[in-house]
Amino acid sequence: MNATFNVVAVTDVLQANFVPAYSWWAGRWASIALSSMMLLPLALIAYKGAGSFAKINAVIFLGLAIACCVTAGSLFFRHEEVQLMGGPGRSYRPFNLETLAGNMWPEPVVSTQCESSAAFGMGKKTDQICTPQLIFSVIFPAVVGMMEGLNLSGDLKRPGRSIPVGTFWAVGVAFLVYATLMVGQAGTLSREALQYNMDVLQKSTVAGGSFVVLGVVTACLSTVLGSLFGAARVLQALARDEVFPGLACFKYGTPGGDEPRPAILVSYLLAQVSLFLGNLDDLAPLLTNFFLLTYAFTDLACFLLEISRVPNFRPTFRFYSWQTSLANSLLTVSVMFYLSPAYAGSTLIVTFFMLVCLTHRFRDRPEWIDVSQALFFGWARDSLLALQLKPQDMKYWRPSLLLLVPSTADASTPGFLQLVAFLNRLKQSGLFVIGRALISEHPPTATPLARNQSPGTSDGLHTSGNCQELEEQLQQQLAAAMPDFKGFQQWAVAPSGRLASYNLMLGAGLGRLLPDTVVLPLPQPREPSEGGLGGLEPLSGVAGAREFVQVIRDVLSLRRNVLVTANFHALPDDAKGADLSVQSLDMWVLGDLDEPPLPQGVLPAGTKLPAASAEMVNQMSLLLQLGHLAGYRKSGGMSRLRLLQAKCGPHECSSEEQLALADDGTSRLGRWLQWSRMPRASAEVVLLKAPPCSPSAAGAQALNSDDWLRGNWQLLRELFCCRSGSSEVILTLLPPPPAGSSDDISEQEYLQNLRDMTVGLPPTMLVLSGQGTPVISTEV
Repeated sequence: MNATFNVVAVTDVLQANFVPAYSWWAGRWASIALSSMMLLPLALIAYKGAGSFAKINAVIFLGLAIACCVTAGSLFFRHEEVQLMGGPGRSYRPFNLETLAGNMWPEPVVSTQCESSAAFGMGKKTDQICTPQLIFSVIFPAVVGMMEGLNLSGDLKRPGRSIPVGTFWAVGVAFLVYATLMVGQAGTLSREALQYNMDVLQKSTVAGGSFVVLGVVTACLSTVLGSLFGAARVLQALARDEVFPGLACFKYGTPGGDEPRPAILVSYLLAQVSLFLGNLDDLAPLLTNFFLLTYAFTDLACFLLEISRVPNFRPTFRFYSWQTSLANSLLTVSVMFYLSPAYAGSTLIVTFFMLVCLTHRFRDRPEWIDVSQALFFGWARDSLLALQLKPQDMKYWRPSLLLLVPSTADASTPGFLQLVAFLNRLKQSGLFVIGRALISEHPPTATPLARNQSPGTSDGLHTSGNCQELEEQLQQQLAAAMPDFKGFQQWAVAPSGRLASYNLMLGAGLGRLLPDTVVLPLPQPREPSEGGLGGLEPLSGVAGAREFVQVIRDVLSLRRNVLVTANFHALPDDAKGADLSVQSLDMWVLGDLDEPPLPQGVLPAGTKLPAASAEMVNQMSLLLQLGHLAGYRKSGGMSRLRLLQAKCGPHECSSEEQLALADDGTSRLGRWLQWSRMPRASAEVVLLKAPPCSPSAAGAQALNSDDWLRGNWQLLRELFCCRSGSSEVILTLLPPPPAGSSDDISEQEYLQNLRDMTVGLPPTMLVLSGQGTPVISTEV
């Protein structure tokens, strides 16, 4: 676009000075023909390479310097008066301060020379006011060549020094030349001549203005060459970085100087096609809009780099600051909207969509790095420091999960992807860490780098190379299976699963961003293979019942919650079109249940049971909260939630008494749902004929009675199969593990009882609160 603008400017000057006004060569199609004839040899010079460009540019610079000096000298040192065309009020007089003071202030004027700036056609719209917007749009492209050196950085010996020094010199010289010419005209020409004679500078200088023509032609031709040359190198860089598809053919460069000849041909063709967009005043606002956008983003990039505080961004300009960068960026965007709101809005919208597309395209490309990485790091650091100032309030609790699995767990492990998908849904806006335990009897040993070996190619620690490969492999599998997966991986190397798990619980997270809930897959016996080897399922990271129970004790000692999962290989996937409308998410409570801690006046009159103990409130709040969060579907909406209670009734009672007991229990469950603000969930009580618990047990003792659970695991499994056999997920409370002084037999029985209860069930999650506080807050 810049090349087109400047070659059209040269054509307009030649037509105005050497072509009769009413001949065919003064028309629009002749302008396109003349511009095309000038554009072709300039493209050939750019095609030749940087050497030819430098030689031609030196000649052009010499002509431009002579033209500027002669023109400025004519304005300040010419002593004769010149009467200009158009009337007696249009004249040139020797330089004086009185004329300069008279031309100091602006004055709007209606001039037939102010043509339409957005017509994109052959005609011209005359008799419009020469507004500041129109004048700025036409003049601004003439003062933007000082950043041309950025496009030639690959051809400079010392670009780090040459570009800033050359840019400052270009800005200074351009300002001096333009200021000299403006002051010279203001002090020698009448206001009427400045307002209505568009060629006033040419008519008021020596030699009939031929040096003005020489200056315009040389300046424009130099800009055309620089634009073709710079645009081709930018296109070559875009092709080599694979920014946009279909640009591979433009990455080629000549063997000698890496000249981007295919890109130069495309730049020439685009400039040639742009000749048909319109005349000079049609192209100027478009070009001005693009230049302003470039400067706005340059300043914005400097501002973002400065506030990100990256140490490698060290501007050498003494008066630089992030305030100036931000102010310049905002000012430039404001100027864009001041000149043309339609152009500015359209440009920013297109730029925004391009940014979104590029971000999506290079989301999984580690070699594509933008400033957002530095910004996110800074924001994350500041947010973590802010979290350290105050303790976490349970009103803002969210599940932060740590899944403990062995190092070999991947997409081929049965149930792994289903479990990760469910936990990714369960965590909502919380933290999700996949903790991978690498069990090794031998401590890791360091492997020194060879003399000719680069960092990153050694194994480092004996196990680190394998860990990195497994981590990248799992990350790719999760990205392919779950595009919405949002989590991290953490590794621990230890001689046992318990130590590895403990290290993961201590080391996962940062600051207050720590996992508060640990997820343990229930160890299941593996069927013996043909070689006679059995063992545990590969999804379990522990070596047996004792280690499993010890890990649960460790979790509770660290005041974390425990989730034990089983049968998640059977979890249906709503993303694959499974019909989940008939399924429910069931939350089971075992044993008697006291009243929820509702405010006074909410409980019905005549309630005899006491309010629930603090321990029962903690357990029930975690169960209900997780059930509510697990009800959210990836496809939108909520699962059908059910809160069920299994309790024993009297040995001998009539059907009316059983119905009354069931209604009373259902009402109590409804009040728990009311307390947890889950109005859409349904409540149901199941009375067991055979008493599964001691009738004298109450409260938390009935809820977590080991004696009751040991004798009725099979009965519970049958109950779950009968009432929740078609459920999506079953959630129930996990019985506390045996005490630390218990023997191996009790730990084996504990694990076996959990297996007996969950075998053949839908995906099941056993919940045990260890934080010591309820995770549902009823306080404002």
